[in-house]
Amino acid sequence: MRKTKAHALRPPGRREGASAAVRLVIAQERQVWKAAQERNAEEFSKLVPADAVMIFQSGIVRQPEYLATMKARVVTHSGISKMQGFMPNASTVILIYQTARKGSYAGREFPSTPVIESTTWIKRGGRWVAILNQETPVSR
Repeated sequence: MRKTKAHALRPPGRREGASAAVRLVIAQERQVWKAAQERNAEEFSKLVPADAVMIFQSGIVRQPEYLATMKARVVTHSGISKMQGFMPNASTVILIYQTARKGSYAGREFPSTPVIESTTWIKRGGRWVAILNQETPVSR
């Protein structure tokens, strides 16, 4: 996985304090990817709550369904680049980045098309959790 510098997109008038929250959430996003790659349902659940939704090229998957099928999903490589984030309000961070991943689900290889990922994190109960992730294929 390629390390990139954390970039905070700041809409006009936003305070510098948002940068620390964005950096924290970027680190947590990387932990989500690591948990998925290691098929670590416990760690994944700490960062992605039961009401979270993931929109993949294959369709909409809620967190409980993702966990139930985690063992059938193999992520062998995930390169993350150009990660950046912004805070539209004090309890929301939106991350945007590119990724190219390799792996399979139930024996079928993932599409090889690079994707733009967007993850929405909210502050809930004093901690940040990912509630929405969406991938959009991009042409090479």
